[in-house]
Amino acid sequence: MRLALELATIHKKHQHETLRAENVAILQSIGLQQEAQDFFIEFSFDEEVTVGLFYYHQTNCLKKSADWEEDFQRALSANLLLIGSGTTGDPVALDLVDYQVGILFHDYFWGEDAEDPRKFLIKMGCSLGQFFYNTIDIKDYPADAYEAATYTNAEFTGLWSPDKE
Repeated sequence: MRLALELATIHKKHQHETLRAENVAILQSIGLQQEAQDFFIEFSFDEEVTVGLFYYHQTNCLKKSADWEEDFQRALSANLLLIGSGTTGDPVALDLVDYQVGILFHDYFWGEDAEDPRKFLIKMGCSLGQFFYNTIDIKDYPADAYEAATYTNAEFTGLWSPDKE
């Protein structure tokens, strides 16, 4: 993540914000491994930051999101931590089972709230820091879930309807 921020010309020291206790408590309550907690403590900024074509949310908003945002809660109930989004609106999620990053099809995630959000997750096969680095370093890296599905040869391509099951 340090390299990604450097490439994105984000001055970590200038924008760093200490992660407040209530947000650390959220990370602990969901059973996040210490290494992952340390990541969010180190990469806590005073605002959302843009890295490539993706946004990394302000970590000090975790408590507010957990308390007030139904989509955040629904993702969390499926062991997905929403940590950012693409410029197209597709949420970026950290899979709390294997700590890989994925991109959610926003149209399905928001429109099919009776479905398991994991059904609409395209895993990118990398960690959070590597994901953001890839968005800058790899030419033609996916900018949304449709491109991610093609890029990863995912089984789910976004061409789905609940009526077809």
